[in-house]
Amino acid sequence: MKKLWSFDYVVVDDKAKEFVIAFYLLTLIVVGVLLQTPQELFRGLINIFTTPGMLITDYMVVGGVGATLVNGAVVGVIGFILLKINKIAFNGPPIAAIFTMVGFGFFGKNIWSILPVILGVFIYSRIKGQAFKTYIYPALFGTALAPLVTQVAYGFGWGVPVSIVVGTLAGIIVPPLASHLLRAHEGYNIYNIGFTAGFVGLLFTNLFRSYGFNSDIIVIWGTEFNPLMRQIFIPIFLSMVLLGIIFNKGKVKDYSEILKHPGTLITDFVVLGGFGSTLINMGLVGLVGSGYIELVSGHYNGASVGGLLTMVGFAAFGKHIFNIIPVMGGVWLGTVFSIFEPNAPGALLAALFGTTLAPLSGQFGPIIGVLAGFVHLSIVSNVGILHGGLNLYNNGFAGGLVATIFVALINGFKGDK
Repeated sequence: MKKLWSFDYVVVDDKAKEFVIAFYLLTLIVVGVLLQTPQELFRGLINIFTTPGMLITDYMVVGGVGATLVNGAVVGVIGFILLKINKIAFNGPPIAAIFTMVGFGFFGKNIWSILPVILGVFIYSRIKGQAFKTYIYPALFGTALAPLVTQVAYGFGWGVPVSIVVGTLAGIIVPPLASHLLRAHEGYNIYNIGFTAGFVGLLFTNLFRSYGFNSDIIVIWGTEFNPLMRQIFIPIFLSMVLLGIIFNKGKVKDYSEILKHPGTLITDFVVLGGFGSTLINMGLVGLVGSGYIELVSGHYNGASVGGLLTMVGFAAFGKHIFNIIPVMGGVWLGTVFSIFEPNAPGALLAALFGTTLAPLSGQFGPIIGVLAGFVHLSIVSNVGILHGGLNLYNNGFAGGLVATIFVALINGFKGDK
């Protein structure tokens, strides 16, 4: 049998991995502090903390770039600390979780709104009599439901205590649902918690609507941040490539090991290809995402940079340049034949976050990847109404539906030529 992986790479110890992740978190905090005065930073963070944060709420518009960078980085620090406390090795899944938390800390999550959901998952672990570390990933990724907390507190005006209770209840629901729903798409939707959070959001949204409390998707979309965002994030992505080469001691060819994998859950690139090659992949995936924004004349803002950072995070956990490009190409092709403009908010985010379907492309080839991206654009543009913007991982929800459809069809027809 052909060996599908190799451990012949430069080994990087956990301390070095933690240092690199902490370095990028600290960099964002420092840059954020330098971009606004203390007074502006304080006011910006208060605005972020007290805004409902529904999909799509660009925190760069709400609180300013500096406050957004600080909020996102501290959200990531919370994830970092929880992983350290629970003694989780910083391999693919933790890296994906941290960068995803940072990214969505730019448009929907804030430092306090994520805590009730995490508390709910902790309570679930106590109910099950298991260690919290068993459910650490549903806890971190489950913060997709942070808008549920802020919408209840400020959108509905029910207050912070009630919002904490509601967020905690949502967190309790996430782990059992996530385990069950994974079977539907068989790991071909990388954002499985996004799929899960869509159902949780659907549950709460429809309960609220039944009693006259409605929540709708909104669009707060910044258009003036392109020069600054390029100056901040493109060098960050390039630095990842450089650091990866340094960690690999110049052996760039080791990166090819990562490109052999389709990326289905669970594919930990740090274990399979090494930390150096993973960093190279993270930087390249970030540059591919940036390149797409440039090609379609899109805007860098809280939401789109959040998409880039999520792509970068999952470049440690399933995505690579070969399996994301067909999906992104499919989304772009969908805009050619539909009513959507490629640089419109929904379509641009569909191209970035729609790479959750990368495993379909990796496993079944680029044509399936293009078709999946094409279909994904249509579905993601219409499913948000089901959860009313309470699930930040809308593309994960749509991606779960698309992957389930494609996997069912492929399994149904694969016996026929």
